[in-house]
Amino acid sequence: MDFVMKQALGGATKDMGKMLGGEEEKDPDAQKKEEERQEALRQQEEERKAKHARMEAEREKVRQQIRDKA
Repeated sequence: MDFVMKQALGGATKDMGKMLGGEEEKDPDAQKKEEERQEALRQQEEERKAKHARMEAEREKVRQQIRDKA
């Protein structure tokens, strides 16, 4: 019967244990991957802030031009 169930589920049998509350397999590089992910998020946030600062500076420049005309 186990053979028939494994054939019916295909490759999903590895994930069945997790869904049923079993232990997850530990990734030996999980810590390194998490650090790389965190660094990528920090870099993206810095780039976003720099972009917004440039946009705000451009807006302020336009505002000042409008004030000077008035």
